[in-house]
Amino acid sequence: MRWFIAVMAALCVQVATAEAGKVGVVDMERALFLSDAAKVSIKQFEADNKTDIEKLKGLETDLLALKEKTEKDGDVMSDDERRKLANDYEQKSTEYKFYGRKLQQLEQKWKREFFQTQLPQLEKLLKAIIDEGGYDVVLQSGAVIYSSPKTDLTKLLLERLNAK
Repeated sequence: MRWFIAVMAALCVQVATAEAGKVGVVDMERALFLSDAAKVSIKQFEADNKTDIEKLKGLETDLLALKEKTEKDGDVMSDDERRKLANDYEQKSTEYKFYGRKLQQLEQKWKREFFQTQLPQLEKLLKAIIDEGGYDVVLQSGAVIYSSPKTDLTKLLLERLNAK
């Protein structure tokens, strides 16, 4: 009985594949975030958050300097100096984590908003590609285990995005 069910399932898959016709695969998010519009928007995001980015870079430099000083001079320091150095490191580390999380949240918010504002245009361009290519099925690349490079529509979508 199990063998019969397995054979029937295999036949159904073959029939479904044969009926599916022309299949394409696309990664809409990758195409969008590699586009020229995204590059411009990223530069704007960086300009808008320049202060926080510079603060984060400065804290990273300070943390590396404190770590190097601890490794280099730790053996000859007094207990008070080591404690002060450890406290400075802990304070800067906490501040670094704060700014890192803040920028990460701002970046996620920017990505969501950018994607939502660009989605109608993205869908319109993808629909045109689907119609022109006569595709019966187009799948999101994340849902596909394997696809031939000739079925990938991402590059074509990116070219159309950049042409607009």
